[in-house]
Amino acid sequence: MIAPLHATPLRAPRPAGRSGKRRHRVSLLGSLTLGVALAACPAAVAQDDGDDPADAPRAAVEAGRGAAWAKIEQDVEKNLKEVLRAPGGLDAAARTFITEKAVPQLANEANRGMLDRIRRRVREIFLAGITDDRTFDDASKAIADAALAVVRDPDASIPARVNAMLLVGDLRGKDGKEGTVWPGAVASLAAVAADADVDTGVRVAAMAGLARHADAARRAGGDKLNDFAKAARPAVLAVAVQPADPLRPAASDWLSARALALVTSVTKSASKEFAAALVKLMNDPARSLDVRVRAAAALGATATAKSEIQAAEAVGSITELALAVVEADEGILRDRRYEQGLAGGTSGGGTPASSASKMVSMQITAPGMAGGPAAPVVPQLVPDQALRRTAWRLAALADAILDEEGKTGVAALLSGEDQENSKAYADLYREQALAIDAARTDDALLAAVAMIRPEEELPVAADAPAVKPAATAPESDPFGGK
Repeated sequence: MIAPLHATPLRAPRPAGRSGKRRHRVSLLGSLTLGVALAACPAAVAQDDGDDPADAPRAAVEAGRGAAWAKIEQDVEKNLKEVLRAPGGLDAAARTFITEKAVPQLANEANRGMLDRIRRRVREIFLAGITDDRTFDDASKAIADAALAVVRDPDASIPARVNAMLLVGDLRGKDGKEGTVWPGAVASLAAVAADADVDTGVRVAAMAGLARHADAARRAGGDKLNDFAKAARPAVLAVAVQPADPLRPAASDWLSARALALVTSVTKSASKEFAAALVKLMNDPARSLDVRVRAAAALGATATAKSEIQAAEAVGSITELALAVVEADEGILRDRRYEQGLAGGTSGGGTPASSASKMVSMQITAPGMAGGPAAPVVPQLVPDQALRRTAWRLAALADAILDEEGKTGVAALLSGEDQENSKAYADLYREQALAIDAARTDDALLAAVAMIRPEEELPVAADAPAVKPAATAPESDPFGGK
């Protein structure tokens, strides 16, 4: 941690050697998928291989698989199709059929291998084609209530409960178009996402549904965004700064990261307590880099004078975090060089970071062209996806310090030389993010390491190691952690 800027002005970073005024954005790293998060909760996604040997013999299970649900569809077609589309509200018999017969099929072990199909068919047979607003809302509520009963049923399997929660989040608007949502689901999704007593896989499913609603609310804006913010705010803010689950750290980090991404959808200014929690989370070396970067981004987007943060110290923390981000990939490069050395291969993977501040990526020339014979292609050691992720993180940290318009970011709370020096760091991170995203090479990464790492940390001896090891070895984290 550097000293507060008002005590010791933050030294501006070394000049980047190129214009930092290009107003381009790093292409956004693809958002984390629900499937990856649920993969951290294996029981949550098991559908076909979850039969317990103590259950009924497999032959009997297979014989009954799908039969109960087929009967549901037949009964709807025969007795309820017209009733479901009648105006004036949902018929009592139809409501009972939905809540007591249809949706509970998610908890039927004979349906374990077709839960995703049942989720889709529930929406299709009970909601598609309804034109009356009241009937549609009544039917949607009946489905959501029945699904939540499965979620809260301790006797239901984890796959059944996860899929029931996904069903609530899947509910769409009356037109049934992709990207639309049923607003009545927000309160239930938020309640489950924030409930620490609920299985983590179920909470992941709830948070995924809440994210869908946030996307729809942002697109709509106005009252819809206000309504979403009011309903989801307590849950989002609580989950964003929740402690990590030691039993399922990757899944709990996914929850926090996703909630942190929703912070700006539910609040424009961080309270003193929430801002302090974000600072603590950003500085916690035990949390994944993804969570820490998103905490910094949320802090930069919502911190105001009323948040009462130590802005200078926060800038110092973000600069340390930026170094940790590039050093994580540098650690990948170092490890793979070592593996290649053991295997007898060439080291490859770029030039040393200690001399990379003035380097450019190697130019490969075709035979017969000016410049001599073709240079051998250097093996790319850091994965392309990792480099894109690093570019996004650096861009996010740049905005956390000060956005390109100079309107938001923790440095917006500073003035004078402190703000100017902080802006220099933001410009540096933004430029290195663009460079890494454009090239996605080991050399581009090492150039960023050399530019971001303080000069006093660079090797000075002629025989010093070419690459400084990262502070900690990267974890096996599917969500882009350390």
